[in-house]
Amino acid sequence: MKLANPGKKILSGCILLLMILKQSFAMAENSTETGAIVVTLKPLYSLVAHVTDGVRTPVLLIEQIPLSHHYTMKPSERHILSDARTIIWFGPAMEPYLSKVIEQLQKTDSEKRLVISAMQADGLKLLRKRSKSPAHSGDHKDDLQQASVHTIDAHFWLSTYNAAAISRHITSTLITADPKNADRYEKNLLSLLDKIEQTRAAIQNELSHAALSSRPAFISYHDAFQYFEVENRLNHIASISYDEETGPSLRHIRQIKSRIEQENIRCLVYQEPKPAIVASLGRETAIKAVALDPLGLNAGESRNAWFQSMQQLASGFRRCLN
Repeated sequence: MKLANPGKKILSGCILLLMILKQSFAMAENSTETGAIVVTLKPLYSLVAHVTDGVRTPVLLIEQIPLSHHYTMKPSERHILSDARTIIWFGPAMEPYLSKVIEQLQKTDSEKRLVISAMQADGLKLLRKRSKSPAHSGDHKDDLQQASVHTIDAHFWLSTYNAAAISRHITSTLITADPKNADRYEKNLLSLLDKIEQTRAAIQNELSHAALSSRPAFISYHDAFQYFEVENRLNHIASISYDEETGPSLRHIRQIKSRIEQENIRCLVYQEPKPAIVASLGRETAIKAVALDPLGLNAGESRNAWFQSMQQLASGFRRCLN
């Protein structure tokens, strides 16, 4: 009978142990890289995930959030931010609830943490918030440089042009901070810009239907679609709510109802959950109400949230306006 060689057994055990340790270190390293970049909201996460593909996997900070500029952060979300090496957010116009948190983090650990604001991208086409008064609405592009974060329409990601500008800005900043992966970032950017261009073409095709050539009017509940509307020449004539702090007055609601009836308006868009006034107008008039998803909350995969959201807007507007 042949006896097993104890030295060989020990050697095999050491090799197995080294392999396990090597795998554990690799997993730990990957886990650290995964947590390195934190992106605040789904549409922005979608663009960042394409830029960092093959380099790092970003972490989405807030999975579900109403289309509101007021949000109470959870302790777990604050903890994720405090551990992040890179934070990418839309900026204070869209996410004022993050301003103080990020400012404090930059003060305490500015050397180890990179903060990228999409709102600082070169070439962004920014528009002013609209109001019930036409004299104080619209883009006023000539004096936007003096506009504060409180007067800018914060939904600027709903433009394919702006999405491309944001993607270039993020890529450029990441390359400066991580030059060894510059080639990969640049390659990813080119692929992302091509995908954005394809999305633009698909949206234009979706909205080029003959029934839309006369530019039928629509009303929105919350005025969140100005960038999409301007880029695609849609005809927005009013919003039920311009100020989420106070909500619509009874007088304004009566005016909206009167316009629907007198101007034969057939389309109203809103975000879930369906506001009571939208349901009421649907019962009392002939208007069609269609839910839209500008934040990609219903996107099947966060990595494609921006693309799915933009395509859903196009198909939603077409259904509503036809």
